[in-house]
Amino acid sequence: MVNDAGGAGFKSKIQYESGLFTLRIKMPAKKTNGVITAFYLISDDQDAGVNHDEIDFEFIGTEGRLQTNIFANDRGGREQVFQLSFDPSEDFHTYQILYTPQRIVFFVDNIPIRSFKNNTMRGINFPTKSLWAEASLWISDSVVWAGAVDWGYAPFIVSFQDFNISGCPAGSNCLPSPDFSPWTRPKLGPKQLKLMSNFRKKHLTFDYCRSKGNKHRYPECA
Repeated sequence: MVNDAGGAGFKSKIQYESGLFTLRIKMPAKKTNGVITAFYLISDDQDAGVNHDEIDFEFIGTEGRLQTNIFANDRGGREQVFQLSFDPSEDFHTYQILYTPQRIVFFVDNIPIRSFKNNTMRGINFPTKSLWAEASLWISDSVVWAGAVDWGYAPFIVSFQDFNISGCPAGSNCLPSPDFSPWTRPKLGPKQLKLMSNFRKKHLTFDYCRSKGNKHRYPECA
């Protein structure tokens, strides 16, 4: 539960170099802007005053507006926003982040919705740090970004279940094996690529690469 004093959340006990991170979420039933429900991976550098890596799922408000973002070496701005076809407050849905040295993939109910390939050879920043897995519910202080909270509907309660990590703990030097195959597969298959393409055509409402000027700011948008 959260109020205007702040928010609440939880995190993994250790950091991971790569992995498949899974969480089932049921959103608050009260409809409002300004409330942010987040499931994300983050390095512990942010509060230390040095550059950090971060991979985000963020619900902006409680009406199925889902944003993804990627920070690499403290540089973000890679937002893509989707309007989900279902009401995420009616039941639990599964959200997953696949983080590997080759790529990052976001999944909703086992459907890939976004893939970000490691193209550091082209000068494109890519997360490389060990990351914590975290989830939180908080209030945005930016009305422009997330809208204003309707406190007449408070309290706002989000439910989490089946928090699961299949991955390589930091410093363990995991090698690819059948046990780790869910998160070491090198690329998406044809069926997954088709599912992702169809999902994006129907539900993608904002893409940073389509914003004016970003074709020059972000090499992957060119």
